[in-house]
Amino acid sequence: MIHIVLFIIKIIGIVLLSVLGILALALICVMFVPVRYRVKISRSEIEGSPPARVCVKVVWLLHFINVLVRYPAKVTVRARILFFTLFRIPAKEKKNKKIKKNKKNEKNKSVKKSVPAPEEKAGQDTEAETIKGAAEAQATAEKTQAAEEQNAAEEAEATVEEAHVTAEEAAPKKSLADKIRDCAGRIRDILLKIKKFFENIQYTIRNFCDKIKAVFNNIQYYREVLESDAFRSSLQLCKGELGRVLRKLKPDKFEADFIVGMEDPATTGEILAIFGILYPLIGQHVRIVGDFECDATHIEGELYIRGRIRVFTFIRMALRLYFNQDIRKMLRLFKKEAV
Repeated sequence: MIHIVLFIIKIIGIVLLSVLGILALALICVMFVPVRYRVKISRSEIEGSPPARVCVKVVWLLHFINVLVRYPAKVTVRARILFFTLFRIPAKEKKNKKIKKNKKNEKNKSVKKSVPAPEEKAGQDTEAETIKGAAEAQATAEKTQAAEEQNAAEEAEATVEEAHVTAEEAAPKKSLADKIRDCAGRIRDILLKIKKFFENIQYTIRNFCDKIKAVFNNIQYYREVLESDAFRSSLQLCKGELGRVLRKLKPDKFEADFIVGMEDPATTGEILAIFGILYPLIGQHVRIVGDFECDATHIEGELYIRGRIRVFTFIRMALRLYFNQDIRKMLRLFKKEAV
């Protein structure tokens, strides 16, 4: 019995270690295996060819995952895992043809159904005449009912006005003292409203001044934070990490060959002069040839970029920034948690 239990525990341990090993291998692959990309752009002025051709290919783990984007005349996107296609934009033409055929068949069926027979037309005419007569009778009845309702409303208004007049005649007239008392009450209400109006103005001015003071205090606080040593060291660290990431993201290969021609040969010469100024920076990878005999503006050539990106580069930057004490302190200061 003990041997069976130990054997089961051994199998469970082997399975767990295998799963952990696969997860660790997958994590290492995601972190350290680079994502390789390749971009090729070409432009030609030949008749019948598209103005530009773009081909972007992204692969990972020996083409285990590959994404291809092309733009010869329309954008096409395809993503694969090994030999299995995940998605394709646009879809294959066969499916589109089937969908179009089904739509045409449905339209034809609906047209056939919508055309009525002669007998059906005659029945429809008699029904239409019956419906028209019923509608006219209903309209006359509605007009009669509306006229009766209007007369009843006018009679009700007249009775209300007569009752109001009789009530005013029956009400007793106010004396001079009551009129003076009512006038004094109205004056008091007006004075209270004026007082409340000025109080609201005073409250608004005080609130506005408090907000201005709070803004100036915040400006002074954040100015002191930006002038602190912790902010300088944090900024220096961020600049260093950003520069390191940009160096890692720099393409391994960058080449460009262009033929440039303008209507005015002087403009072509100016472009070549600017390229000559920038030649120490980009001259090793970019080549531009001027066409001084062209009759119209045209640009032809090819651009080729190849590089790779590792996820570990971004994870390393994130960890260094997250565990830095100066950056943590700056975050607390910006949130005013350290005040």
